[in-house]
Amino acid sequence: MVHRHEARRLHYDLRLEMKGVLRSWAVPKGFTCDPEVKKLAVRTEDHPLAYTEFEGVIPEGEYGGGTMTRWDRGRYEITEGGGDDGAAGVAAGKLVIRLRGRKLRGAWHLVRTKRGEHEWLLFKGRDRYARSDSDRQPFFDLDGSRRWTGDATPAPLPPMREAAPFSDGDFLFEPDLLGVPMFLERRGGRVRLAPAGGDEAPAWRNRLPELLEAGDGLRAEAFLAHGVLVATDAADRPSPKRLAARVAGDDRIPVVLYLNDLLRYEEWDLRPVPLRERKALLSTLLPANPVLVFCDHVAVRGTEFHAACEAAGLPGSIARRADAPWPGEGSDCLRIPAAGVPREEHLLVGLSRQRAARAAARPVRFTNLDKVFWPDPGYTKGDLIRYYDRVAEHLLPYLRERPAHLLRAPDGVGGKAFYQKDLPDHTPDWVETEAIPSGSRGETIRYLICNDASALLYAANLGSIDIHPWLSRRSRPDYPDWVVFDLDPGGAPFSDVVRLARAFGKVLRGIGLRPSLKTSGATGLHIHVPLEPIYPYEVARQFAEAVSTHVADEHRDIATVERQVARRGGRVYLDFLQNRRGQTVVPPYAARPVPAASVSTPLDWDELDGGLDPSRFTLKTLPERLDRLGDLFAGTLHDRQHLLPAIRRFEATYLVRR
Repeated sequence: MVHRHEARRLHYDLRLEMKGVLRSWAVPKGFTCDPEVKKLAVRTEDHPLAYTEFEGVIPEGEYGGGTMTRWDRGRYEITEGGGDDGAAGVAAGKLVIRLRGRKLRGAWHLVRTKRGEHEWLLFKGRDRYARSDSDRQPFFDLDGSRRWTGDATPAPLPPMREAAPFSDGDFLFEPDLLGVPMFLERRGGRVRLAPAGGDEAPAWRNRLPELLEAGDGLRAEAFLAHGVLVATDAADRPSPKRLAARVAGDDRIPVVLYLNDLLRYEEWDLRPVPLRERKALLSTLLPANPVLVFCDHVAVRGTEFHAACEAAGLPGSIARRADAPWPGEGSDCLRIPAAGVPREEHLLVGLSRQRAARAAARPVRFTNLDKVFWPDPGYTKGDLIRYYDRVAEHLLPYLRERPAHLLRAPDGVGGKAFYQKDLPDHTPDWVETEAIPSGSRGETIRYLICNDASALLYAANLGSIDIHPWLSRRSRPDYPDWVVFDLDPGGAPFSDVVRLARAFGKVLRGIGLRPSLKTSGATGLHIHVPLEPIYPYEVARQFAEAVSTHVADEHRDIATVERQVARRGGRVYLDFLQNRRGQTVVPPYAARPVPAASVSTPLDWDELDGGLDPSRFTLKTLPERLDRLGDLFAGTLHDRQHLLPAIRRFEATYLVRR
């Protein structure tokens, strides 16, 4: 059992059942699958076995006070030291164990240091589960999964209905790869290939040895993945005829299996898990290999992506519902045919996201690309536009269908800046807008609706370094789908902001919510809780005020909810007033008009420590982080939560005590 324990400091409690109790180690810095990285593990007191069922809030003031959640659970065995029950290994100061959890797998070493009997080191063994610390770690909850029980090859995807090009935040868009749909499976130590919906044939087993060898290198002992097998000609264009020739015995013809789904991971059946989570886990299992490739996708921008497929001669694109199980219904997987391109004749294997954005862009005339916007690093307006083109598919879901206003700095961070809500009459017709009555001025404001990359780049060309969307969508403008806590340090040290963010996380998780964290891109931190859009702004604001006031009362030396700057006394301002109709918040991945050219960046909660420096996330460094870790904020788009149960738990847990 591993508990995630938000006490005075965040740490993880690794607990191993031995002799009827749980031997426990506190791991302050969490886990990594990199054998080169050794983590401190502090031996603590034994716990009763009943602790494996514990999850909840330990009251402040009691030992271990804070929020404790079950992070991982499974079986383990001792492979070196300690005999059968491990007690001798603990006494001797060395254990090698094999873990079979959802997140922690394979060999792990526990070694006592010379500094004292309580200080140990924990590190990963060198096995198929090992990977670099810079790689995305496979620490997924796999909510909805069940134990794998079937031996038969699962049903393939249903026949696809055709649809016209569309954009939708509920879908993932992939290229239509003309080839043979395949299952790649490792079971009982053997790797096998089988056409989806058919039995394994000797040709697949005997004539594609490079795929079987590559499949044996996946970071799992048992898996079932789905993909499309293609063969390419001398010009790197896929050719069904060459694929047939390769299967018939021509070993000179290269093949590539593009994996786009994961149905089984170890003993877990992932078919009930949403597609986006299945693909995220799949991406962590594939080591670099030219014949097994992760088939990436584009979110939201389906129309643009399809236009790029058409421009490149693809037979079309595929739209798959992001939260659908496998195989889903007919409406969960749609084929969008290219106009005038027979599907049997053309296929694009390597379509880059940048090419997709450029091929479908509306006519934006860029100006003054060499103008320096950030003098200190020397970044230009052109750098800003290139950055937004690069991250558009990740940023746009947080702007889609939300009225937004611009923060324009046409001369860069050293010049005059101004907010613009009302777009002028000369705005191009293709830029989508929404006219919304202004309650304060009795007039109508024409807000930008930034649903595509062209609108985003148009705004950037106006000198809008960042963009500010509402917390609600235009279809339900009075009902936010985020509640936001803005931690503004003012002149306080950033370490105080980190400490308070931890406090917010403990409270919110303790009342059953699942918050997400990001930097503001300037000096503070933002905490978002995604909501079902059924609660009026006033309910969200009152909830945010109650939680913020509680955190401020518990940390009066460093926090305040005082609006007047002069009365804050150098403390961090906990701003809950953003939760009002018409108020805005900077979205993730937006660049900021600050000297460092920093970017509002999603964080894992485990990154909250004294070494966190938001200024290191810039428009130059962020894309690589995004490629490596994926979108850590994606939960705020689909994990909509109910607020009333959390309010009741908050009242019972914190208000009754007073």
